[in-house]
Amino acid sequence: MCRRINLLAIIYFCCFNATGIAAQSDKSWWKNIFRTECDTTLVQADNSQNPDSIHIVSDLLEVQSDSVYGANILPALPVRNTMGIVVVRMEDAVTEIELKALSKRNVLKGYRVQIYFGDLETARAVKAQCRKRLEERNVYLESIAPNYSVVVGDFRNRWEAESALPNLKKRYPSALIIPTDIELPKL
Repeated sequence: MCRRINLLAIIYFCCFNATGIAAQSDKSWWKNIFRTECDTTLVQADNSQNPDSIHIVSDLLEVQSDSVYGANILPALPVRNTMGIVVVRMEDAVTEIELKALSKRNVLKGYRVQIYFGDLETARAVKAQCRKRLEERNVYLESIAPNYSVVVGDFRNRWEAESALPNLKKRYPSALIIPTDIELPKL
């Protein structure tokens, strides 16, 4: 029994140690997989016509390939430093659907804080002053015939509007929260 184990150990050592040694040789197949230089194409710049653009001269293409599976020679794409034009062609029905989606105003039920209600001239002045002071909030001028209203913010819920109200009441004592359609928040 002990002799068999020793014999199997010697056979195992010889077989697997020999493959380990063969795997470390320079002619191993797996070393080509991780080579540092890649298959390259020599590209020569032709600056005679336009010095800013680079063209590939097809007569001077030289392909280096030492891959395991053989040389797959593909033509190199030209490198250009110019702007391109993209033309999208689609059915009229698709274009119509896209235009409707882009022109549709998406609204959401929410709240705004009204800071002024009165004539047009004063409403414009209040809106201009409020825009300077409240850069982070949207300020809107709405028409409620025959008067005009200046409202601030796009609050999704009443709690957000209530938290902004005390700061606005300091400058505009008649400020109040009104439910209205608001703009969708920017993503």
